[in-house]
Amino acid sequence: MNPVLELGLPSLTEEDIEVLAQDCEEAVTQRLFSLVPEKSISDLAVSCTLDLNPDGQLDLDIEIVLEQQYDTGHDLDAIAGQATEYGSEWLEQRLMERKTG
Repeated sequence: MNPVLELGLPSLTEEDIEVLAQDCEEAVTQRLFSLVPEKSISDLAVSCTLDLNPDGQLDLDIEIVLEQQYDTGHDLDAIAGQATEYGSEWLEQRLMERKTG
């Protein structure tokens, strides 16, 4: 479950939201590669979905599929949880930068 952040959003267009979602996917993917040996990964899919509600709330949903070719002793569920938390923090930081920038 992703945490709810109360930031007061900067003005965002649909294009801004699409770019943020794509950049979030890249950031989460790189985070995963830093936590699990890349050559051990047989399947990796990261999807970040941003939805701006009519009430001005921006919802983030991060889905991760992570499978390995061989066991490296890593707890993949815990790593996916860490990467999800990282993605949420990454998005919060980007939104704060836009708000103050």
